[in-house]
Order: sequence, then structure tokens, then C-alpha cells
Amino acid sequence: MSSLQSIDLKDIIDVENIQEIQNRLTKLVKFPTIIVDTNGIPVCKETNFTPFCSLMGSFPEGNKNCKLCHSQAGFLAMKDKNPKVYTCHTGLMDSATPIIVDDYYLGAVLGGQVLIKDQQTKDSINLKKLSKDYKIPIKRLEEVTNSIQLVESDYLHNCVEFYNFLANYIAEIGMHKITQKKLLKESEEKIKLEQQAKKMKLQTIQAQTNPHFLFNTLNTIARIALIENAPKTEDLIYTLSDILRYSLRNSEEFPKLKTEMEYIERYLYIQALRYSDRIKYHIEVDEKILECRIPSMTIQPIVENALIHGLEEKSEGGEVSIKGSLTPSKDIIIEVFDNGRGINSSILNLLNNSDNIPEQFGIGIRNTNDRLCNYFGNNYGLKIKSKPNWGTKVDIHLPRIMAP
Repeated sequence: MSSLQSIDLKDIIDVENIQEIQNRLTKLVKFPTIIVDTNGIPVCKETNFTPFCSLMGSFPEGNKNCKLCHSQAGFLAMKDKNPKVYTCHTGLMDSATPIIVDDYYLGAVLGGQVLIKDQQTKDSINLKKLSKDYKIPIKRLEEVTNSIQLVESDYLHNCVEFYNFLANYIAEIGMHKITQKKLLKESEEKIKLEQQAKKMKLQTIQAQTNPHFLFNTLNTIARIALIENAPKTEDLIYTLSDILRYSLRNSEEFPKLKTEMEYIERYLYIQALRYSDRIKYHIEVDEKILECRIPSMTIQPIVENALIHGLEEKSEGGEVSIKGSLTPSKDIIIEVFDNGRGINSSILNLLNNSDNIPEQFGIGIRNTNDRLCNYFGNNYGLKIKSKPNWGTKVDIHLPRIMAP
């Protein structure tokens, strides 16, 4: 589950509750116990640490190596997905039990700090080396060595079963909390989509108010242009009428790409007249994808953004190009490029990575990307490349849906 990558162990546990359980477990097994995250850093206060290990942790080098040892032991246990008994950097026997939630490693339960009877003695610990490496006075090390327990190997392995129980308990709590958060997020996203749908429905109803009057008026103006011998004006009015008819009456949620491109060409024709000689456009779409279906009004907001935000201020030489093709994986890529002012890196990063793009940076981009991700999943949507004074290219990534 990729969403777990951003979750810390402290996010899924009640530290006070886990601390109490850890304290009770320590009294039961009579071993020091500690719960650490993936970096070997304790998430609760350690319980019943031996004076030997407490001394090691009180010196900077010793503390650093203890955390590193904890982290490595937890990682090795995670790889095996089973508890692991190991020898720590000081020569003591310890155990690490991984905390794994939905195959994602979040930390470990550690316990031990003992020596094994008939295998080790207190003389097995190289106090001189520890004193030199960690800059700890050897007399202080000798004083605390007597606190180290000597236990049977079987006893240590039996205690590991209790650590395993605690790790599994934490994992179950974590899974429950993560599931709750996931359901809450899905519910919030559903409400957001429903609100957007209601808003779009209202806008559609408002836009459709008495369309007959609008078209009749445009036809009247077109006839006047014909009478006045203004064929360019007549052509412009009929083109606008076609655009409005498509926008207001198109009921298909997934029209053919061919139909969408005809609409885009009409739209760009009007815009080119509006901007006079300042803007030109070029459309090149592979015939293999013209019969494919795409969500309606997917391309128009991107083209509109290119004109308004990219080319509005350009006094001459403005260009918009649209290219459509198949990817090697048989998906559809539609590229919308303008050679306008471009986007600075901070805003570009926001547009490409934010889940909540501010409206002033392009409500059309945000809504189009949200729609595509909602329809097809997060592998699809928009990807923007841009440089100031070079221009902006928006890749619209869609699955190939063939028309029936």
C-alpha cells in the first residue's frame, strides 16, 4: 500500500497505551523492552534497561551505535518477516520483532540485553574496546557489567513470543486506524465529487436557458452579414453557433475524439480571428485514434489556458499546436503546446504535484486532471512541462477506449 510510505509508527498508536502494555510485558519477561521506528529511534520510553545499556546510550558514540544496531536488526527481521535473535554491537544478545502493516515495515519491538548461559560469560564482553571506541571510562563499564543477566537460550526464545504478540497487536491497531483514515478520505473525496457534480449540473442548466433564442438570434445576425456582403463575419457567426450548439446540447459523456477535435478546430478558428495575425494554430492527430472515446470537454480547457495564460500578452508569433498519438503501451497522448511566456518552476511544481491547485493557476487544469483521475485512476491525467520564454506543453494521458 503506497499510502503507508508517509505514515510514521507514532501516527497509528496511542503512545500512552502502548507504553503501559510495554511496561507490563517487561515485568512479565523480566527483560528490557523498547519499541523503535524504522530509524531505530524509540517511540516510547524504554523500560527496565540494564545499567550497562543505559550507560552505553548516555555517551554520544554509544547512543549513535545503539540506534544503528536497533535499526539494522529491525530491518533484518522485516526481511525475514519473523522475529530475529542477534548479537548487538556490544556483544549482548538481543531480539527484534518487526511491526509490519499490510507488507509495509513501520518499526520493531526489541528486547534482551542478556548473555546466554554455557555460550557466553561476562568476560565475553570486550570492555577495553568498548571503552576506547565509545570514550567511556573503563571503570564505569566494569561497575555496570555485573547487572547483565545470564539466561538460558530457551528462555530468551520464549520471551520473543511475547514480543511477537506485542508487535502483532500494534500492527492490528495500525491496520484498523489506516483503514479508518482511508475510508474517511474516500468519503471526503466522494462528497467533493458530488459537490462538483451538483455545481456542474447547475451551470449546465443555467447555460441551457432558452438556447433557441440564442441560436435564432445568431442566425438572424448571420443573415444580416450575408445581406451586407460580409462573408467572413457570416462564417464566424455560424462557427460560433456550432460551438455553442456542441457545448449546450452535447449529451455524450464520452464522445469520439474526432468530434472533440472538430469542436477544438472551430474554437481555434474563432480565437485566431480574434487575435488577428498574432496567433496561429496547427492540429495533427493520428487517424488511428480519431474513433476512440474520451471524456467530453477534455482538450478545450487546456487550449483555453494556453491562449489566456500563455499567449495573451504575445504581440506576434504566437503558436498553438495539438498533436495526438498512441504510446508504445497503446494509451493515448494528446500534446497541447504553446510558445508563450511559460511557467516559473515553483508554480509548475504546484501544478504537477498538488492535490489542491489554487484557482488562479488554472481551474480548467485542476478540474480536467481531477476528472481524468476519477475516471481512469492516478496513472492517467495531465503532466505539464514549461520554461519561461520557451512555452508550455501539457500532455493529456488517456486510456484507449474504442468506439462501439
